[in-house]
Amino acid sequence: MGDQEEISTEGIDPKALASARVLQSVAKEISNDEDQTKQLRFIVETIANESLLEDKDYLVLTGKTREFVNNLGFTTPFSVSKTKDIINILLLMWNHTNVTRYVMKSVYNVDIASTADEMIDQFPSDLKQLDAQSAEIFAKALKDGSEKVKNIRLMVVGMFGVGKTSLVKNLIKDLRDENLKPVSTEVIELRRCQLMENGDWCLDKDQKEAKYKIRYQAAFKEAIHTPTVDDFSSCIPSTLDETTPDSEVNDSVTEKPTDALEEIKKHVEERKDDEGIRGIIEFAKKVPEVGEDVIVNIPVPVATTGITVSVWDFAGQTLYYSTHQFFLNKRSIYLVLMDMTKKLDECIQEDETSGIWCGLSEECKYLDVFKFWLNAIHMYSGYRSMTGNIKPTVILVGTHKDKMEGSDEEKEVKKDKYFEKALQAFRGTKILRHIHRKKYLVNNLTSDDPVFKQIRKEIRRLAEKQEFWNENYPVRWIQMEQSLDKLRDSGKQLLQRNEVNAENQSNVHPVIEKELDLFLDIQHRHGNILYFNTDQLKHLVVLAPQWIIEVFKCFISHIKNKDPQLSVQWSEYKKNAILKPEIFSEIMDNAPPNIEENRQHIMMYMEQLDVMAKPLKPEECKEIDALEEPEQETSDAAEELNVNFLDFHIVPCRLKNPPPPIVQFTSPENCKKTPVLCFVFIDNFMPPSFFHRLVAVCIRTWPISQQKGKNLLYNGLAVFEIRATYRLTIWYKDHIIYARISSCSKEPLFEFDFKLCHGVRRKLRHSLENFVAQSLENPWTARKLDENIQCPYMKESSYNAGMFRVKDFVYNRELSCTACPEQHAVGREEAMKDWYKEALDRMQNDDDLNRPVEESDLTKAAKMVGKEYWMLGIELGLTDAEMEQLNNEKECKKNRSTFVFRYMVMWKDKEGKTATLQNLQKAMQAAILNH
Repeated sequence: MGDQEEISTEGIDPKALASARVLQSVAKEISNDEDQTKQLRFIVETIANESLLEDKDYLVLTGKTREFVNNLGFTTPFSVSKTKDIINILLLMWNHTNVTRYVMKSVYNVDIASTADEMIDQFPSDLKQLDAQSAEIFAKALKDGSEKVKNIRLMVVGMFGVGKTSLVKNLIKDLRDENLKPVSTEVIELRRCQLMENGDWCLDKDQKEAKYKIRYQAAFKEAIHTPTVDDFSSCIPSTLDETTPDSEVNDSVTEKPTDALEEIKKHVEERKDDEGIRGIIEFAKKVPEVGEDVIVNIPVPVATTGITVSVWDFAGQTLYYSTHQFFLNKRSIYLVLMDMTKKLDECIQEDETSGIWCGLSEECKYLDVFKFWLNAIHMYSGYRSMTGNIKPTVILVGTHKDKMEGSDEEKEVKKDKYFEKALQAFRGTKILRHIHRKKYLVNNLTSDDPVFKQIRKEIRRLAEKQEFWNENYPVRWIQMEQSLDKLRDSGKQLLQRNEVNAENQSNVHPVIEKELDLFLDIQHRHGNILYFNTDQLKHLVVLAPQWIIEVFKCFISHIKNKDPQLSVQWSEYKKNAILKPEIFSEIMDNAPPNIEENRQHIMMYMEQLDVMAKPLKPEECKEIDALEEPEQETSDAAEELNVNFLDFHIVPCRLKNPPPPIVQFTSPENCKKTPVLCFVFIDNFMPPSFFHRLVAVCIRTWPISQQKGKNLLYNGLAVFEIRATYRLTIWYKDHIIYARISSCSKEPLFEFDFKLCHGVRRKLRHSLENFVAQSLENPWTARKLDENIQCPYMKESSYNAGMFRVKDFVYNRELSCTACPEQHAVGREEAMKDWYKEALDRMQNDDDLNRPVEESDLTKAAKMVGKEYWMLGIELGLTDAEMEQLNNEKECKKNRSTFVFRYMVMWKDKEGKTATLQNLQKAMQAAILNH
């Protein structure tokens, strides 16, 4: 930690903080009395250090508390109330690590290691950024016993009709044996398998019991025994008893629990007839007596390796692409399939059920789909893809070998040339690092082809090289995994939280509620369940994540026997993606039982995932303050809303109609216009779902514009009324989202309200950052977007032309435009005055700062830097790898100001005389523009 005022109080009860302040004041008051100071500090430090031990000795707490009462309590300056407060803080320190650390730092300026600090090296890589409270919970669970997890999450992706389902059938033994004709996957098919010793994959329905037996064998080798505090009122004199109610002193002291082994046996006995428990009773009995490994009988055909393989078969229709970001993650191995009989530049013909492609693009080619999948995999591979630490996870597979001409050798050559040509689109990018050097060609009609065994072997080999392989997880979490598995197998797909709690309490060794929350959160991160800890959804757990896709399918599939009285509403839904309540009800009435019975939760999930959105009502519009609008003008805008269109949702990805000539919206005549603001995704890729979700966010924030009675919502473009005479237009193409505000005001001296423009820009920017944050971990999120301004003098906005990085204006007063018919200069003020007026004003005052920066400047600056701290390092010329290495150092990890100061010193040493205060301030301004 750094300065005392920066000590975190997060998660500490206010009463504990008050007691800690009493201890702090008393320690200062007796600082001149060396004997008292030593006694108090020794007591506090002894309890603090003992409280952090795994097997802490309860007698230390009672003995040192009694020593405090007998030697210091009730003497000057230890009044009765102060004595009570100090005893209370000693109890809280014993039970709460965060209180212990806070007290030791705030009172004695001593850093003590928490369990999380001690165990951090054993954390899975993506859990090292947990908040302090969650990290402590995970560390203690891990310390009580851990297991090495070996899971392979295989994602099979590609265009519809490419042969994904047939390939999956040939990879899994049970499906090959059934010899069923594969049916095209319409949503996502998830199959959980066990990897057998002969390398084959078997569905885990027969191996599941053996799998958990093996894991329980480790779990029961050591019973968890964590002593807690007894009531020790005997150490407190009667004077204190008379002035302090028992509840005030002993609230934080829990009764000593029964021995953990006895508790486990009790639960086992209660559930001895449970199929999942029956097979492991012998472990609970044998392990405490002897500690030997128990032999587990594994069903035929061969023994399991203990490795789980989850095979995800994705629907290939592009309409579903807007949902796939919920499932792709950095803990996966990918098979990307391409049909070798289709040319890369051949256009895809999709029917009504297949969907549509990307916004304003006129056509979709097979190369576009290939690029989409590789870009999406790169984007959702997590933050390490930004630092260059990328290990291959993608295996390219060519299909329909049987339809290719030539010998087997000639077909292999054609396959290699095909993928070489396709990968040329990624020359010079980090995406190529994801691609495994081995590529395969398959004939799915021949299930005994050795190539399928080779693919399985290569998948395992790649998985074993990943960071997620052999990661440590608490052994006591196995029981909740098994409980969820059993519920999933019974057909349960959506659980109420109280059902999850009941399952936990019925387990052999239940976990506390906060640990259960963390377990569910991590299961969500890994894609095994969906669990959103929000007020609306925290009471629900989706056991089968593909259920969400099945729900989504209900809203895009054809429904038979529609009610004729709803023909107008159905037409509106088809043309404008407007979902009225009566249409929602009819869709739910026709949905499968597992969806229909949960209809009251469906819309909450669709809104949470921004698949659907509901426009704001007038009274809700009045509450919006993010745009800093005057109250009267906000009210006026709200009153103009068309009340006939308030009670509906919109499904943005269903917007199929292309806009009329786009220029009438992007560059409207006879209107005053801001320059076009552009959000450029720096990897040259943006999932189409990002724009769909941004439309949904805008619909929740502003009323939809209308023209001639029609909503201005199109495939790839949307228009909103943000004030009486102000319109916001957003559109996208490829990897760029564009935004422009226009006004039909006739005021001769009209100027745009820069506060309104600033608010709109931040709303759009932060929404996109939230979408990206699902795939990247902070602080790397900001690096995925770059803000640009198009030349204000362009008569019509053109795709990716006349673009200026806003941050370039921080360092230059003018930039040159070569997109207009004649080359000309664009000044900082004319480009930034509407969207970035406040930043522009700050830039005008930096002319007198051209002196070499001093360490005192860096110290002040480091304390000023906020959430933009990572981007500032990039602006100063440091690489992500340099930043990450520095951030991993202990003192930097604990204190952001220290981290910022250290990399500023690196910049100063590297730049020498050019490291001026002016350049530092410009870098800080450029970094702030992203937040």
